[in-house]
Amino acid sequence: MDTAESIPDEHLLKREKRQDLQEMLTEVGLAAEYWLPTLQEQLGVTCAQALQHLEEKDLLKLKSQAQHSWETGALEKLLNLSHSNSLSKLQESQKEKQKQAQQELQGLKDFVSEGRQQQEETERTKEAQLRQAMEIPREYWPPPKEPLTEVMENTWKHLNLMEWTLPKRQNLPDGDLVRWASGGLALQGIYKTKYQKDLIEKREELLCLPKNFSVFGPQQGAQMETKEFSSSQAESMFTRSLEKLGFSVIASVNGGGWGFSLEANMDHNQHSESQESQQSHSEHSYFCTIKFSYIPLASCYFPIDQLQFSNAALQELKCIEDLLGQPEGPDTLLLLRCRTEAFFHKFGSHANQGPLHLGGIYWWKAVSEGFQSEQLAEVKQQSAEALDIYIRGSYSGIGKKIAAGVNVSDSHSKMASQSINFQNLQTKVQLSVTHTGGPPEADDLAQWKAGLIASNQTWCVIDRGLQLVPIWDIILSSHRSDFKDPLLVANCLKDSYTALTGLTAQIQDGEEFLSAVKEAKVFLEDVKSWEVSDPEEQLKKVINFMQILNQKIKNYDTWINICLTDCNMQNFLVNIVNSCKESSTHNTKFIKSQLRLLLDPHIYRVTDFPQTHSIMQWIFQSESHQEQSNISHFSELIKTLKDIQNDFMEIMIKSELQETVEDAQRKATYEVSLSLNAFLENLRETDQPDTQLLLLCIASGAGYHVVNNTFQYLLGFDELDYLLHEMQTAHDKYQELRNLCSYRAQAFLVLTGLTTTVGITAISEEEKSKRLSLMRHHMEQSLSKEVAHVLTKLGAHHNWENLEKDLQLLIDGDYEATVSSLQMEDIKKQLKSLSHTNKQPHVADDNRNNRTKLIENGAFLSLLQRLGLEHHYPKRLGRADFHLICKNSVYNTQPSSEQELPFYFLQKLLVLDYELRYLVFKDGRN
Repeated sequence: MDTAESIPDEHLLKREKRQDLQEMLTEVGLAAEYWLPTLQEQLGVTCAQALQHLEEKDLLKLKSQAQHSWETGALEKLLNLSHSNSLSKLQESQKEKQKQAQQELQGLKDFVSEGRQQQEETERTKEAQLRQAMEIPREYWPPPKEPLTEVMENTWKHLNLMEWTLPKRQNLPDGDLVRWASGGLALQGIYKTKYQKDLIEKREELLCLPKNFSVFGPQQGAQMETKEFSSSQAESMFTRSLEKLGFSVIASVNGGGWGFSLEANMDHNQHSESQESQQSHSEHSYFCTIKFSYIPLASCYFPIDQLQFSNAALQELKCIEDLLGQPEGPDTLLLLRCRTEAFFHKFGSHANQGPLHLGGIYWWKAVSEGFQSEQLAEVKQQSAEALDIYIRGSYSGIGKKIAAGVNVSDSHSKMASQSINFQNLQTKVQLSVTHTGGPPEADDLAQWKAGLIASNQTWCVIDRGLQLVPIWDIILSSHRSDFKDPLLVANCLKDSYTALTGLTAQIQDGEEFLSAVKEAKVFLEDVKSWEVSDPEEQLKKVINFMQILNQKIKNYDTWINICLTDCNMQNFLVNIVNSCKESSTHNTKFIKSQLRLLLDPHIYRVTDFPQTHSIMQWIFQSESHQEQSNISHFSELIKTLKDIQNDFMEIMIKSELQETVEDAQRKATYEVSLSLNAFLENLRETDQPDTQLLLLCIASGAGYHVVNNTFQYLLGFDELDYLLHEMQTAHDKYQELRNLCSYRAQAFLVLTGLTTTVGITAISEEEKSKRLSLMRHHMEQSLSKEVAHVLTKLGAHHNWENLEKDLQLLIDGDYEATVSSLQMEDIKKQLKSLSHTNKQPHVADDNRNNRTKLIENGAFLSLLQRLGLEHHYPKRLGRADFHLICKNSVYNTQPSSEQELPFYFLQKLLVLDYELRYLVFKDGRN
């Protein structure tokens, strides 16, 4: 009877939800008869509640279905109406979780009061349910030895703190939220240079808020992270960088994505300060561990066509244009350069597109000072233990009660701190908490989190995203009508930026670029209506258009940034692939070659193409090849690499066409990436971090990008041979050493990571710094004291030769020799500092000798200049130059100037071509 009655109720509920969605569509002026089925077909949305979960990419997909231009604004307003309720939904959800936690706690209390503690399994289950309801990580739940009654008592206190009444704050509209969060950080510019201090300095407002701006739900989840530092300066720099830039930017910069590494610079500063303060072998040290809970609650994104300068920035740029209109002269040029530099320092050189995230960060910190360097490993361990106990107290409701029974003073400031003494180390650990965002008056984690969710007035910008747009591009895309000659102003800013920072910058010819963008948008509007009918002919049209764009602006930027990011183009390409999978009538092999031409390698620069992996996997999958299974054993990886190398060699032998060879390189590169990533994932799942790091280091030597999990350029025979040989040899050696002694195996891993690369080219010091930073990051928890001892003595000037010698001694099992060599290094440094003044005349003599040698070698240097090789002396040719050698030989048949002779000569020498002795150049006059 009940079941029968529930059926019409269910239908009634669905009808009511549909009516709510229909009312929201009507409220913003959208036709319900068109948009109701569109929402369901495109995004699976059938009720108003689902709208609050849509993101920016979903809005873009809906905009592509708009029949009239005004409907795009109405769609933005529709999602804004939905998301305006998302905060209240979040707050309601928090109350429901709190209520559920109280019910679970009451259930556990009743269970205990009935005297059924003996049923351990049931008790553990109820305790786990309570922990999950309170969202407490497993590692911070009270240990089993703690009495259950005490756990429940502390949990009641914890829940009561969550109900503690904070001052009421009204929620802000989306626009005001972004203007005020972190002092308007989202709208401020970034001065992108080689130095991290420029990235994190405060700038004035570069952008104004776009029209119809709205905030969406978070695109990231909450995270708990740990960082370690051995100098207060490095710790301070990291904290400031995280608060000013956020998670995404720090990861990109540390991976070398912006041309340098924050961690490498921190390490350099740290070693400099350590060297200056070093007085003896038993110097006193600093160690800091930070753990922080990163809680994003909302996100936003600025489309490039909506980026607009603030009034102050626009007026400043107009003043620069006025200077450009004055007669040229030395004073004018100097004034112009000073004015543009002042603009960069005031407003920045780039704007953030996002996605930006708003929310809060809760920090726990443990600092130890006054210990000797040989005690570092023990200090690390005991600091970690003390910090874990401290964090457990924050979660479990114990509050400020921490290790050794010491109480933290009750404080309502942003930071509370406490010290713990370790008797055996005769040192002290300073524990503290602080927070970014959230109510400033909250002094407890539960209160702070409840207050953060209660009002968006307490939110901060905690991530600024990765996508930067230079100001000269904003001028050409959004402010052409505000300048007399926008292209002249854009070029002036671009040239000044390059001169001031030393970083390369590009700008398209304004008219050609805008024309290409306009053509792309018209073409994409046409693609929007395409159904898959004749895939080969349709793809031929797309290829022709891609080539037209490339000819017009001399690169693939418009194809990548406009076309491949368009949801209509993405849907069409996905439909092509699905059609070929379902039908046997298509010429699949030819279609795959067309798609490869369109997508490889351009698709890897597109950040928002969810089906990238499946499409590329299908393209490179042979007709008889089934879906690749997971590689779970090292022997399987080696066999796969051998098969890839053999297939590649077979094509190289049979084919003389450069296009065929490049296709084989693309296929090999993709298959190696796929196999390597599969095995690395298996190593992560089976908890084998050292083996994973060893293979990552070897792959990096062949151009593997650790963050993107792809190779940065196509692999050839040399790279394939290197990967196969090095991985097999290094893996066997590592396993052998690990069975003998763990620190010997670790030393081998670090030495391999610092020295392995394709060919005989020496690895630069900058590259070694990046690799060492990566290895320290992966091994920070498991680093043996022997290897750590050697690494701590790496000086500010990075004496890599001595480090590699010491690592080799560790591999050989001679740890004592490394200790004596380190002591000898200290003596040498002291002698060097004592005799520094006496060596000044010798330096002058050396300079005179060098000048004499340069004069004697004048004819040689003159020849280098004629041949265009002066930049390569006394440096060596790098890998990039090697590829240039091959490129010249392929695209031209004979050199046309003296400066082209060397690479043609080297290319013929590489392939043992006897005709190199007859090589001459011909210019247009011959």
